[in-house]
Amino acid sequence: MIIGIILCFIPLIIALLVFTLTKRLKFTHQLLAILFGLVAVIPISFLQFFIPDLSGLFKSPILFSIIRSLILYGLIEEALKTALILPLPHKTYSCFNFLMLAFLMGLALGCFESVVYFFDHMQTAKAKGAQLLFLPIFLRIFTSDIIHVTCTGLGGLFIWSCRNVYGGKKSPRISILITAILLHGFYDFFAGFNNNLRWFSAAVILLAIMECRIKYTALSGDENATV
Repeated sequence: MIIGIILCFIPLIIALLVFTLTKRLKFTHQLLAILFGLVAVIPISFLQFFIPDLSGLFKSPILFSIIRSLILYGLIEEALKTALILPLPHKTYSCFNFLMLAFLMGLALGCFESVVYFFDHMQTAKAKGAQLLFLPIFLRIFTSDIIHVTCTGLGGLFIWSCRNVYGGKKSPRISILITAILLHGFYDFFAGFNNNLRWFSAAVILLAIMECRIKYTALSGDENATV
């Protein structure tokens, strides 16, 4: 069990070491981002595991799954994470450094969420043994953790755009937040399938990475244009 928990936190440990050794982010700010990631995972996990099943209200299970994914995992989760990004330190950071801090918060959330799933699977799969849960942990590192990192990063870029409107010449980029909501919602929708449609979740992850790059380039270009 201890090994499983450690595996869940390996990406977060590596990120902490990289940011600390490169001195790109203050260590106290990193701890704050991790704390907010933990704060975010509590209501998110509660909603995921205890929200009542409303599928009976819909004639189509696919329609219910899409709406549930977009509202629960997209709108509610990304709105909550974005709200928690607001208190993160930002005055001494460039757009890139603030994006890294948001990434760290998203990674912390993903790692804490993996621990929640780890314990949940242990309780529902007693006959299999905990060692069989190691593969799902590795899969979450390269899927769920990445979508949390990228979507939280987009939320961070949205907050950055709200704070840095460049003398009224630029407006907050609400499209960035909408992109995060849609990407996270569609990722969870496709990840819920047990057939080949599940592979579309990988395409969503790649698209999320590209969107982070595109949105960051646009915002940093605006920032440099005013220097």
